Amino acid sequence: MPTYQSDSDKTETEFSIDRAADHVKIISQKPHFVSSKAHEEVRLYILDELKKLGLEVETQDGFVRSEWTSLTKAKNILARRKGTESGKALLLLTHYDSNPHSSLGASDAGSGVGVILEGLRAFLAKNASQKNDLLVLISDAEELGLNGAELFVNKHPWAKNIGLVLNFEARGSGGASYMLIETNGGNQNMIKAFADAKTPFPVSNSLVYSIYKMLPNDTDLTVFREQGNIDGFNFAFIDDHYDYHTVLDSFENLDKNTLAHQGSYLTSLLSYFSNADLSNLKSQQDDIYFNSPMGFVHYPFSWNLPLLIITSL
Repeated sequence: MPTYQSDSDKTETEFSIDRAADHVKIISQKPHFVSSKAHEEVRLYILDELKKLGLEVETQDGFVRSEWTSLTKAKNILARRKGTESGKALLLLTHYDSNPHSSLGASDAGSGVGVILEGLRAFLAKNASQKNDLLVLISDAEELGLNGAELFVNKHPWAKNIGLVLNFEARGSGGASYMLIETNGGNQNMIKAFADAKTPFPVSNSLVYSIYKMLPNDTDLTVFREQGNIDGFNFAFIDDHYDYHTVLDSFENLDKNTLAHQGSYLTSLLSYFSNADLSNLKSQQDDIYFNSPMGFVHYPFSWNLPLLIITSL
């Protein structure tokens, strides 16, 4: 896991933790739950920042029935940069609404917004084209039942050509960010691609993945998998979980080491998957995988029995 050091003087083409943190600080000044004045202020701020990057920016409004059986109007924020080829698109995903009614939403999910805005800025500053369409969804009404994600997956034309989603979330205020897969099939091709991207600080293992699949901890990415058959990676941190969905989810309590970890995932994976073939990530086979001092290790699940026999000799 990276260690935070002040880096506001980094070059324009490098990801800066301080610059990402500046976004989080602005976003998390007040609770910004759906329908609040601060919610609209945050929405306009994000729209303005995406426009500054020169992206094609639009909004998507629509009513979705929430998990509380009431109708919710979600106001999604969308952006796109066209690729040079006509393959599957890469989507960067997080949400901008905070939990009703006291949460300041710094970690959940202001951190995701800050990391995506800064990661995009550094990526675009290189003035290099990418093969795949690059999409951004800063969803709304996630806290009311993943409503913005549902609206996008079922109602927006961009959703029809997505090959992979990178989703940034939080269930606390610090600690390592864990990679968790969402797929309807096997994970083998996705794990191989993740390894090939060479993220500098991977934290994940297949045991956590197996446990995660049994828990009711849905994210926006769950909607993509269940309603769109679209695969993706979650990146989420869970330490200091008592801050989650409370007024303690503040900028002051957000661990900048954690913000740096989220940024390390985004920069390496954005660089890799924006030019990778996203049409061949589905698989029927699983890999066993884990991080170690030697790096990210993975091997086919079918090796388990032979390895068990060998180690027992």
